[in-house]
Amino acid sequence: MTILLVTHFMAEAERLCDRLAVIDSGRVVAIDTPAGLVAQAGDQQRLTFRPSAPLEPAELTTLAEVTSVEQRGDRLVVTGSSDLLAAVTTMLARRQITAADLRVDQTSLDDAFVALTGRTIEN
Repeated sequence: MTILLVTHFMAEAERLCDRLAVIDSGRVVAIDTPAGLVAQAGDQQRLTFRPSAPLEPAELTTLAEVTSVEQRGDRLVVTGSSDLLAAVTTMLARRQITAADLRVDQTSLDDAFVALTGRTIEN
Protein backbone atom coordinates (compact mmCIF):
# COMPACT_ATOMS: atom_id res chain seq x y z
CA MET A 1 0.00 0.00 0.00
CA THR A 2 1.24 3.49 -0.81
CA ILE A 3 0.11 6.60 1.02
CA LEU A 4 1.02 10.02 -0.32
CA LEU A 5 1.77 12.64 2.33
CA VAL A 6 2.44 16.22 1.30
CA THR A 7 4.15 18.31 3.97
CA HIS A 8 6.63 21.13 4.47
CA PHE A 9 7.53 19.88 7.94
CA MET A 10 10.73 17.88 7.60
CA ALA A 11 10.52 16.36 11.11
CA GLU A 12 7.04 15.04 10.28
CA ALA A 13 8.21 13.60 6.96
CA GLU A 14 11.23 11.97 8.58
CA ARG A 15 9.11 10.40 11.31
CA LEU A 16 6.26 9.15 9.10
CA CYS A 17 7.81 8.21 5.76
CA ASP A 18 9.95 5.31 4.55
CA ARG A 19 10.79 7.09 1.28
CA LEU A 20 10.68 10.76 0.38
CA ALA A 21 10.59 12.74 -2.81
CA VAL A 22 12.01 16.25 -2.60
CA ILE A 23 10.13 18.46 -5.07
CA ASP A 24 11.39 21.91 -6.05
CA SER A 25 9.27 24.11 -8.35
CA GLY A 26 7.32 21.07 -9.54
CA ARG A 27 10.46 19.05 -10.34
CA VAL A 28 11.54 15.96 -8.38
CA VAL A 29 15.14 16.62 -7.33
CA ALA A 30 15.67 13.51 -5.18
CA ILE A 31 13.95 10.33 -4.05
CA ASP A 32 15.40 8.28 -1.21
CA THR A 33 14.94 7.24 2.41
CA PRO A 34 15.21 10.04 4.97
CA ALA A 35 18.66 8.74 5.98
CA GLY A 36 19.70 8.53 2.31
CA LEU A 37 18.73 12.15 1.68
CA VAL A 38 20.67 13.26 4.76
CA ALA A 39 23.71 11.30 3.55
CA GLN A 40 23.48 13.05 0.16
CA ALA A 41 23.69 16.38 1.98
CA GLY A 42 26.86 15.30 3.77
CA ASP A 43 26.41 13.28 6.93
CA GLN A 44 28.36 15.51 9.30
CA GLN A 45 28.46 16.35 12.96
CA ARG A 46 28.87 19.79 14.47
CA LEU A 47 30.17 20.16 18.03
CA THR A 48 29.85 23.36 20.01
CA PHE A 49 31.59 23.59 23.37
CA ARG A 50 33.53 25.79 25.78
CA PRO A 51 36.94 24.28 26.57
CA SER A 52 37.88 24.30 30.26
CA ALA A 53 41.45 25.35 29.38
CA PRO A 54 43.00 27.32 26.51
CA LEU A 55 42.83 25.42 23.22
CA GLU A 56 43.95 26.76 19.89
CA PRO A 57 41.53 25.97 17.02
CA ALA A 58 44.50 24.89 14.91
CA GLU A 59 45.12 22.00 17.31
CA LEU A 60 41.74 20.51 16.39
CA THR A 61 42.33 20.85 12.64
CA THR A 62 45.11 18.27 12.91
CA LEU A 63 42.45 15.59 13.49
CA ALA A 64 41.48 13.75 10.30
CA GLU A 65 37.78 13.87 11.24
CA VAL A 66 37.72 17.69 11.47
CA THR A 67 36.81 19.75 8.40
CA SER A 68 36.54 23.17 10.06
CA VAL A 69 36.91 24.96 13.39
CA GLU A 70 35.40 28.32 14.23
CA GLN A 71 35.99 30.39 17.38
CA ARG A 72 32.84 32.16 18.65
CA GLY A 73 33.81 34.07 21.76
CA ASP A 74 34.77 31.50 24.40
CA ARG A 75 33.20 28.65 22.39
CA LEU A 76 34.54 26.46 19.61
CA VAL A 77 32.37 25.15 16.78
CA VAL A 78 33.94 22.08 15.19
CA THR A 79 32.51 20.47 12.04
CA GLY A 80 33.52 17.13 10.61
CA SER A 81 32.74 13.51 9.81
CA SER A 82 30.36 11.25 11.66
CA ASP A 83 33.28 10.11 13.92
CA LEU A 84 33.93 13.69 15.04
CA LEU A 85 32.61 13.39 18.59
CA ALA A 86 34.86 10.44 19.46
CA ALA A 87 37.94 12.04 17.90
CA VAL A 88 37.52 15.42 19.60
CA THR A 89 36.60 14.08 23.04
CA THR A 90 39.55 11.65 22.94
CA MET A 91 41.94 14.49 22.13
CA LEU A 92 40.45 16.68 24.87
CA ALA A 93 40.68 13.85 27.43
CA ARG A 94 44.37 13.32 26.61
CA ARG A 95 44.96 17.02 27.29
CA GLN A 96 42.74 16.91 30.41
CA ILE A 97 40.37 19.51 28.95
CA THR A 98 36.65 19.32 29.62
CA ALA A 99 34.13 20.26 26.93
CA ALA A 100 31.66 22.36 28.93
CA ASP A 101 28.19 23.05 27.52
CA LEU A 102 28.80 20.44 24.80
CA ARG A 103 26.19 20.39 22.04
CA VAL A 104 26.20 17.82 19.22
CA ASP A 105 24.26 18.51 16.01
CA GLN A 106 23.83 16.08 13.13
CA THR A 107 22.95 16.91 9.54
CA SER A 108 19.15 17.02 9.41
CA LEU A 109 16.52 16.51 6.75
CA ASP A 110 16.13 20.31 6.75
CA ASP A 111 19.83 20.58 5.87
CA ALA A 112 19.33 18.00 3.10
CA PHE A 113 16.42 19.99 1.63
CA VAL A 114 18.54 23.16 1.55
CA ALA A 115 21.50 21.31 0.00
CA LEU A 116 19.33 19.65 -2.66
CA THR A 117 17.27 22.69 -3.63
CA GLY A 118 19.40 25.66 -2.67
CA ARG A 119 16.34 27.13 -0.92
CA THR A 120 15.80 27.84 2.75
CA ILE A 121 12.86 26.41 4.65
CA GLU A 122 10.29 29.03 5.56
CA ASN A 123 8.36 28.49 8.78
